[in-house]
Amino acid sequence: MRIKTERAEKRSYHHGDLASVLVKIGRTMLERDGLRQFSLRALAREAGVSNAAPLHHFRNADELFSACAAQGFRDLSATLEQLSSNQAVDDVCAMADAYLNFAIHNPTVFQLMFDRKALPSPSAEFRTEASRAYNLLADAIRALGQVDEKTFDRRINAIWSLMHGFAVLELADQICRSDGNSASTSSMLNSAVRALATG
Repeated sequence: MRIKTERAEKRSYHHGDLASVLVKIGRTMLERDGLRQFSLRALAREAGVSNAAPLHHFRNADELFSACAAQGFRDLSATLEQLSSNQAVDDVCAMADAYLNFAIHNPTVFQLMFDRKALPSPSAEFRTEASRAYNLLADAIRALGQVDEKTFDRRINAIWSLMHGFAVLELADQICRSDGNSASTSSMLNSAVRALATG
């Protein structure tokens, strides 16, 4: 009996599965090779399908990028949804840590999720998944205490700015540390978010 090769197995994906398979493989390629090296032809080779096959699901690389970014938000939301300790401050700090860890492990997709130059035309799916992640953070911040909308806006933007800023600086290896300070980025972020959440 002939043993299937990995490429033969890839070719066996039926049509209905191919879009999700391409997104999964595309994310792996993006993290490995970066945005500049990506092409739909390279994706087709990696997936073991014809050059035309990805075009049945994504008209161009931007559409594939949007799907990858939407999946990134979906994954982030799935993690955030698990963080419920019934302690509002602890939950917000845990979300900040999860946000940082997601960025560290998915740097290119993280860039796509927030860079409108890299992703100029996000899909409806992208917007839905991004809103879901935002609403999870918003709910956690509202749970910190009854505040009016102006206070809420200041608080969520301040906390999200901390989360995002720490993530971006960590990816750029630009986290500031005084001589002798061995604190991890995660612990510094936790302290900063806790101070804002309780202030």
